[in-house]
Amino acid sequence: MIRGTVKAQDSELVVPGARVTVTDTADAVLGEVTTAGDGKFFLRFAAPGRFIVTVRKVGWKPSFTDPISAAPTDTMLVDFLVPAEPTTLDAAEIRANAVSTFNSRALSDAERKGWKVISPATVDTYRDIAGNFIDLLRESGTTGLNLSTRDCIRSIRYNRCMTYVLDGVPAGTSLFVHPRDIYFIAVLSATQSASQWGDKAPWGAIAIYTRMHGDRRRP
Repeated sequence: MIRGTVKAQDSELVVPGARVTVTDTADAVLGEVTTAGDGKFFLRFAAPGRFIVTVRKVGWKPSFTDPISAAPTDTMLVDFLVPAEPTTLDAAEIRANAVSTFNSRALSDAERKGWKVISPATVDTYRDIAGNFIDLLRESGTTGLNLSTRDCIRSIRYNRCMTYVLDGVPAGTSLFVHPRDIYFIAVLSATQSASQWGDKAPWGAIAIYTRMHGDRRRP
């Protein structure tokens, strides 16, 4: 697993929307991801032993690492300072392919259904200062939840344990997830959760969508 930040070389301002590609030494692609609004990226892939990380974006000079050696269970920090590169584009030759990710569709779906969404921007604001998931909920100003009990998160209205739902799958009333790995959160009432997942989430739900799961692009 690698994580890091892409910044401009001259100003050290973050560079969002840059394509980060991991290849092996034979130039086979092992994984790709796009930097978020804060210039950060997060990617999990099967490392063959040695790999190269490359950053590309129109208007910036392509940048790449030397071959990196890593064990399968390693987590590595790979930061980039990329130099600007003026680029002229011929509009007649530009083609665009639109893709949606699991997370972008899940976020749109949650907003459309009227779930109480803690947006990616809000999560990003507090994820680095929150010691755990409960702290993240407190910092984001979430209401209607009892966060003081040790056994589970409870709905204030029903005083019953709410169900965690991880990347769309009900995961019970107890779950560990690190704030840095979260993309967005949705809080569902008992009616909403029961309608969505039936008796697997009868008393409300805390739906968590992770950044790792959203890395897998789906057309």
